[in-house]
Amino acid sequence: MSFDRSMARCSFCGRHSSDVRRMIAGPGAAYICDDCLQLCNDILRDPTPFSTAALELASRPPVVVAAPSLGTERNENTAAREPLRTVTLEIEQKQQGMTLILHRILYYQDFFELQYLWIRPPFTAGFAFVPRIIFFLKDNTGTQWTGDRGGMILARPDLASGPNNAVYQGTARFRPSPSSEARTLTIRAADPLGQFEPLPAQPWQFEITLA
Repeated sequence: MSFDRSMARCSFCGRHSSDVRRMIAGPGAAYICDDCLQLCNDILRDPTPFSTAALELASRPPVVVAAPSLGTERNENTAAREPLRTVTLEIEQKQQGMTLILHRILYYQDFFELQYLWIRPPFTAGFAFVPRIIFFLKDNTGTQWTGDRGGMILARPDLASGPNNAVYQGTARFRPSPSSEARTLTIRAADPLGQFEPLPAQPWQFEITLA
């Protein structure tokens, strides 16, 4: 996976490498600065199950850093090979202040990936992670796929248009790939937190032509 290291920020506090004394790189896009590492050590030494420091750390808003450019997210199993086929979509739907853009579908030998952008108001303080969108797919042959396997979601602050707008880049993976008889694909997507809104959001629904 290729990351732009100039975008590196601490995954715990969000500060850039130029704002801290030391930054330790972890797997993928994970980083931790020396201050947050010291905080973690203090929490480990504190015998209190839910110490003030631990609760403060858990309540911080999500930070996802060093996102690859759209279309480059691959795990180790796919980094060495190109997709067998790519279908460019570039379709979007809006509802309740959020926009879901389906970018493209990449077909591999035994699975396929759906790449998307999720544009929404920023999450409020207290979220320890960014919830992934839930997908339900069905093609014209009756084959169905639910959830995703091995997908990821990354924050893209560089794409946000202002403080009232957050952009997340996502990849959802499904197995097996559609059969050669598949001609259309219905994609339904839901925000898992939308069910707790005063007016629950309806799932997005897209009709895709595969041929």
